[in-house]
Order: sequence, then C-alpha cells, then structure tokens
Amino acid sequence: MRLVGNVLWLVLAGWWLAFAHVVAGMVLCLTIIGIPLGLGSFKLAVLALTPFGKDVVPASQVAGRRVRVAMRG
Repeated sequence: MRLVGNVLWLVLAGWWLAFAHVVAGMVLCLTIIGIPLGLGSFKLAVLALTPFGKDVVPASQVAGRRVRVAMRG
C-alpha cells in the first residue's frame, strides 16, 4: 500500500514540492546565515518525494547514532 501511495504522491504533488524545496535550499545557501536552513530544505526535498512509510524523529530518539535528523522507514 505504501508503494501505491508513494507513486500517487510523486505524480500528483511530490515532484513539484521537492523541486520547490531544492530551489529554496539553493536560495538560502547564498547567505552564510541561511546555510543551515538550506541544508535542512534539501533533506525535506528527499522526504517530499516519498513520504509514506517514513517517520521524522528527533535525534535524541535515535540510539547509537550521531545524526541531527533521522528518517525511519
């Protein structure tokens, strides 16, 4: 069921949402202050492509890893 949901999402909304996140990330990376936000926007672009079956969790809940944003799925 996740596959069907992800394909429908990708075709109907995911591609342009991911594209918007990539463009916003590039614009934000033009300034020193915006670089962390731009990098976060690139991570959201990946999540916007296939969101079904993934959970965004805080880094404090990920055991044994030193990551800032972790996606389970």
